Amino acid sequence: MTVRQGLPTTEPLAATSTRRALVARFLATACFSGHLPLAPGTWGALLASGLAYLFLPSYWVWQLSVIFAIFLLGVWASSEAEKLYGHDGRPIVIDEVSGILVALFLLPQTVVLYLVAFILFRFFDIVKPAPSRRLESLPGGWGVMMDDLVAGVYAFVGMRLLLLLR
Repeated sequence: MTVRQGLPTTEPLAATSTRRALVARFLATACFSGHLPLAPGTWGALLASGLAYLFLPSYWVWQLSVIFAIFLLGVWASSEAEKLYGHDGRPIVIDEVSGILVALFLLPQTVVLYLVAFILFRFFDIVKPAPSRRLESLPGGWGVMMDDLVAGVYAFVGMRLLLLLR
């Protein structure tokens, strides 16, 4: 048994930090989907879109709560994962998960609308319209998460306009 900050524990410090790093990597890479080949951001957004289609509750408060929770977890996890992958490293895709959920917020649940939102989100994520580039330079996980939040907002607005024209 070791003593950490006056509290007894049965696990060594190394095991705790290793577990913490593994949880951070698991979250930051969206269940390790960020390690898939070619375009890891696309895989992360695709995984999140599919899960949202299947499981995201339709009530707006729940959707907003999920987005907020994933965003905050993403700030922490991507900050931790940057120690391994570098700033906004390719395997870090929790930002795409958060961004696509913003794009899908309150969207009617149809495959076509989810696909259009996905395409719009990836477009804005790649093009990075203002202020995305500037926000990318924020320190740690904040910079990782904020540019995709902006891409999600742009895609959300685009989807609202498309729905109005429909």
